[in-house]
Amino acid sequence: MVNNPPAFDAANPSGIAAVLLVLTPFEENAKRVESHLRNAGHKVRCLWISELVALEKELQRAVPDLLMAASGNPELELKLVIDTCRRFAPNLPVLGLAAELQGQIAVSAVAAGARDVVSDASPESLAHLERVYLRESAAHRNLRELARARSLLADYESRYTQLLEGTGDAVAHIYEGILSQCNPAFAALLGYEDDAELAATPIMDLVPPDHQAAFREHLKLLNKGRADGEPLNCGMLKKNGETAQINAMLTRGEADGEHFIEMLIRAEKANSAAASPRSGRSDFYQAVAAPAEAEHPRAALFIAVDGSQDLEERLGLIDSEVIFGKVCDALHKQLGNKDSLHLLSSAEFGVCMTRTDAQEFEHFAEKLLKSLVAKTYTSADHEAQISVSISVYPIGASDTADQILSDLTRETRRLSSNGGNQFQVLGETARSNASERVDQRKIEEVRSALEAGRLKLAYQTIASLEGDTRQHFDVLLRMINEDGVELHASDFILAAERGGMMRSLDRWVISRALKVIDTREKREENSMLFLKLSEDTLKEAEAFIAWIGEIRNGVKFGNEEVCFEMRESVAQDHVRKAKLLAKAMREMGACVAIEHFGVGTNSKRMIEELQINFLKFHSSFTSNFDDKANQKKMTELMELAKQKKIKTIVSHVEDANVMARMWQMGVNYIQGYHVQEPEVVMLS
Repeated sequence: MVNNPPAFDAANPSGIAAVLLVLTPFEENAKRVESHLRNAGHKVRCLWISELVALEKELQRAVPDLLMAASGNPELELKLVIDTCRRFAPNLPVLGLAAELQGQIAVSAVAAGARDVVSDASPESLAHLERVYLRESAAHRNLRELARARSLLADYESRYTQLLEGTGDAVAHIYEGILSQCNPAFAALLGYEDDAELAATPIMDLVPPDHQAAFREHLKLLNKGRADGEPLNCGMLKKNGETAQINAMLTRGEADGEHFIEMLIRAEKANSAAASPRSGRSDFYQAVAAPAEAEHPRAALFIAVDGSQDLEERLGLIDSEVIFGKVCDALHKQLGNKDSLHLLSSAEFGVCMTRTDAQEFEHFAEKLLKSLVAKTYTSADHEAQISVSISVYPIGASDTADQILSDLTRETRRLSSNGGNQFQVLGETARSNASERVDQRKIEEVRSALEAGRLKLAYQTIASLEGDTRQHFDVLLRMINEDGVELHASDFILAAERGGMMRSLDRWVISRALKVIDTREKREENSMLFLKLSEDTLKEAEAFIAWIGEIRNGVKFGNEEVCFEMRESVAQDHVRKAKLLAKAMREMGACVAIEHFGVGTNSKRMIEELQINFLKFHSSFTSNFDDKANQKKMTELMELAKQKKIKTIVSHVEDANVMARMWQMGVNYIQGYHVQEPEVVMLS
């Protein structure tokens, strides 16, 4: 039994059916070949033709992947078939298709130009046909790919030559230390009119003596595969003897089996003053002290390589200097065109930079730190990984250069001596920005908690000192942050106020509290909930009244179950709104209270102006309870409240002694941690 080869379509890896042209007097031959190849798992489509004229028409229409032609048939002489193929499809592989495999037939077919002879007479010959088909199809495909690659290569070489001639970037090729080729831009950079003048020039003849050591060091590293693509800052001699400062990119290449080095100098960096760092602290001082351009914020950075002295001892002065130079190059690549880099010492660098947004300075420092630390820096004999410390000082209008440089130097060195590998932001501007970021983060946390349903209510008992059996609760807001930690309102309420979210929080608390009331068991004396109203809600009193009317569907609050609280200071600033809201709430069956009472400019008048049910005294009356003037004022306000039949509440009661004295003064209700801590779950 003959085993077929595995179902791998070597002739057709793309999955598109290959076209096999079969030239024979009998269509059965084409069907038999197609059936066998398809059963073997190959995507193939056989086209049968019986005449030479039909072959010409078919080849003119489209070139197939392979041709099988009857071999030994006088009506279809194989040599004529192959000649026809050479005229219309020169590379098309042709196989002779014989009735049986015989040596003489194979010799004659190959002599005529066929690639091989196959047969479809038996299972064994069909297996042979399949293997020959796979071999020739793969060879034909490779030939087509080679022709295409050669065409693309020729096109690439032509375009590359045109690009070198027309680009403003300076490009030169160096073979074994000799400048073998350069483009007009490279020649113009060095002051030559014709690039042919530089042909066969030793590259070191174009490097100034004081730059040759660094140049040789870079070439040595490049040949060892350690500096491929790394920038090289150095000088090159012009035709007139002057030195041109360059920032070159050197890479290794190969052409025609020979290795070369390509030097690329970008046009925008060829003569840029920022191509090499400025030396000295005086330059850095002047850059920091210079007036700002337009309104864009500026910042000064101090970057120090951590443990630079230890690095010098380990690697030696020469190799460590090379490493520090590589760090400087890596730092320089991160800067913008308007940024200036200054060498403060071999391992310390200053940067003066301008950005459109002050927030970018901290982001830049963080990115720069990660970038510098991630690299491996190499010299001829050593490899080193370093860490750095970075201080950023956003420059404010009142900051002086002396103060900035003093703080930067001191704090960066302190940071480096304490382990380094960190960055910090200094200055008043930075602290102000940091505070704004904290506020913004808190605002986003509140917004996220509100949207995600991570808010909940807590309830603190307001205890009666006169035997009232009815329960009263102050409703407090809690927030669960993304880490699952429960935060009190004092942790986020100021940020919510600055973010304009109090109106939404008020409505969330009120709607949730009303649901609690609706679901409680009905008692003869239901408890009362005290709900706080913010200034934002009071400012929009009309809208709030309409909203609460809608959610209550016009039904009064049952048996005074709700009391709305307003701060005295807020009510004083919006008296008309406070009167309107208090009147509407009473008509709905709710009570009204003034909290943080007694510290306003005219607390007595507030009692006269507003018809309220409760007064909750400011916490200062409790904390300064022994103060005589405080007690006198509290007593006077309580007498006025009694005349108006207003109940009084004192909060922040923390010990039994104060509670007893409050009872003696006639206070109606007290609340605080001595009475009861807030509870998340309130009994119905």
